[in-house]
Amino acid sequence: PSSALQSFAPFELIKYNVEEDKPVRDERGLCIRVRPGETGLLVIKITKNTPFHGYAGDSQKTEKKVLRDVLVKGDSFFNSGDLLVIDRERFIYFQDRVGDTFRWKGENVATTEVEATLAMVNFIQEVNVYGVSVPGEYCVGR
Repeated sequence: PSSALQSFAPFELIKYNVEEDKPVRDERGLCIRVRPGETGLLVIKITKNTPFHGYAGDSQKTEKKVLRDVLVKGDSFFNSGDLLVIDRERFIYFQDRVGDTFRWKGENVATTEVEATLAMVNFIQEVNVYGVSVPGEYCVGR
């Protein structure tokens, strides 16, 4: 269960709006914890014991991974990018990864699914799939 992990690295699962690609916040501007059985974004509290030093030479990327004012004003958490579920017995289950799923014509398409399918082709040695913006007013998605 997650209680042992909590003492090592304090974490929370917070509500996350996949469509808007950002955490859901309440009227005070703070993030909202999920209930058991609900999918939430895994965030890890940044402390002396669990620091986040960031990405070497890329302060913009570093700042994007830090969420502020998560549970109280002034706190900071590392955004893992992982969507998880905790059940009533406090067991944790991986659900999805934010940023690796794209919408195309109303369908969710995960880059990992496309990679796995292409990797089955015997003459393809290595696969790397990522989303790109599609120009045009009638195109929705990446």
